[in-house]
Amino acid sequence: MRLKLSGANRFLGNCPFHEDRTPSFFVYVDRQRFTCYGCKVWGDVLDFVRLHEHLASVGEACAWLAGTPLPSPRKPSVAVSGTDHRERRWDRLMLEEQLIMNAAGALYRDGLARNRPALAYLRERDIPDWVVRSCGIGYADGRSLEAHLRRHGGLRIAEDLGLLRRPESGEGGRPLRERFAGRVVIPEIRGGQPIWFIGRRPDKAGKIKYLTPPGDKPVLGFERAIGRRRVYLIEGVFDWLTAVSRRLATFSTCGTDFPMDRLGWLAAAEVIFGVLDADGAGREAAQRLGDAFGTRWRPVALPEGCDLNDLGLRPDGRALFFQLVAGTSSQQSERGS
Repeated sequence: MRLKLSGANRFLGNCPFHEDRTPSFFVYVDRQRFTCYGCKVWGDVLDFVRLHEHLASVGEACAWLAGTPLPSPRKPSVAVSGTDHRERRWDRLMLEEQLIMNAAGALYRDGLARNRPALAYLRERDIPDWVVRSCGIGYADGRSLEAHLRRHGGLRIAEDLGLLRRPESGEGGRPLRERFAGRVVIPEIRGGQPIWFIGRRPDKAGKIKYLTPPGDKPVLGFERAIGRRRVYLIEGVFDWLTAVSRRLATFSTCGTDFPMDRLGWLAAAEVIFGVLDADGAGREAAQRLGDAFGTRWRPVALPEGCDLNDLGLRPDGRALFFQLVAGTSSQQSERGS
């Protein structure tokens, strides 16, 4: 597979996981992630190895990279056939799956109430208590979910959903591990129920700040924005929480590599304000979204190197943000006159 430079910190090439005549496979160097906008596979280097080498799990991908012998023969990667967990649609959960998600959400919320460092982290990021409650934010302590489901049933469903995972080889007899252990967990809530989670480390340990379960990444905050005339597209999760605290009709793509076929519901929106990070990836995404939304697209130019949550921590941040929003509307009016 050959890749060519396509903007700052981004490479483009033909996807190795489907017949790709028009290059649709992107590698984002700064985030160490890949996305194919054709077959919709995405992930990090371990996900790439798992798919490319037809392995059954991320654990096997780690073993493959370490040169550890694996059971054979391996089956072809199920991601290519479209039946892998990465094709899971989180807005189409079965009843028993939704019950497990509800239990996990409740345990995470209880975990946050008992974890002072996680609560302190949210306050440091200036996330108000009412936003914490209304958005159902929680904390995974790494043991409560497995223990609860072992008593009440649902371990296999939780494992299938990616909330739990089996220990690596050689750790037989140990409990299943929680995917979001040690992370602040933000759910996507539909109809009052969590259908998806994204976890953020409240410290600087490890290289992966955000973690999501396998499957299709849904819009975060969908119900806050659908049907609204003026909406705010936010890149980052905590930036979205800041926008919620401003009581905006806001949703987040949780990154810049979001598939455009998940944004058709915005057809009725009259104005779409784009609040993306003031960096290379954010500017590239703003250009791509501008091409799709046309004159309805109003990119909000944040200060260089700043995101919305950073801006919100400044004493004048709120006022400056709405000044920038007003400026985009004025610029659009001038171009139209």
